[in-house]
Amino acid sequence: MNRFNQQILMNNGRNPLLFGLVGVFLLFLSIKSFAEDTSANGQVNAQIQRYMESLLEDRFVKFELEIQPVDARLNLSYCSSDLQIQHRPNNRISGRLTMKVSCDGESPWRIHVPVKVQAFDNIVVSRLPLAMGTQITEQDVTVELKDVSRLRNGYFSSANQVAGYVTKRPLGADQVLNANLLKPPQMIDRGEKVVILAEGSGLSIRTTGIAMEDGAHGELIRVKNAKTNKVVEGRISGPGQIKVSL
Repeated sequence: MNRFNQQILMNNGRNPLLFGLVGVFLLFLSIKSFAEDTSANGQVNAQIQRYMESLLEDRFVKFELEIQPVDARLNLSYCSSDLQIQHRPNNRISGRLTMKVSCDGESPWRIHVPVKVQAFDNIVVSRLPLAMGTQITEQDVTVELKDVSRLRNGYFSSANQVAGYVTKRPLGADQVLNANLLKPPQMIDRGEKVVILAEGSGLSIRTTGIAMEDGAHGELIRVKNAKTNKVVEGRISGPGQIKVSL
């Protein structure tokens, strides 16, 4: 062991030269960290993060972003103004997106940054398999936190939103429920006696009729006026009630 190394060991780590070297090293790390925080890549990441937070934080329980780093070969300068950001496709805010990032500062530039967005929300799923035509109760479903990034047909977020609805086809267990899989419960039967409410231009006429077809709330069905035998089309507004525009 040479004399220099012996000197370090004898001082038990209190060698001034060693402390000096450590200090220089820590200073280098601090400078490096500061440089990374103020790089164009850091600026892009930070502003994409803020942009997506403004779109997502009030709509989902949580979300995760995976931002592709800016290619260092582009040698982009830190933008002297706030970056302008747009995302494509603009009809959704989760899944795989492309961010158009523009700098309008002293040294303008424009890039496209791929971003993967995973959005998590509470969604309604079936507890057990359900046969076609099953009228759903709250006991048939449960609410779970799931990634909704790829759910293109929408979803329900609470059990009371689907209670009373009827399955259009057989459903498996843990099936995400959406409007394409369910229909409102039938409210009026064909041949049922109904009340016809005709409204328009300040007038309101109430009469009776016979439903010509089955229907659920909000659906248009044909109904025959019991007095005139005239067939009209009206919208189901409640049990045994049809609204017709004059």
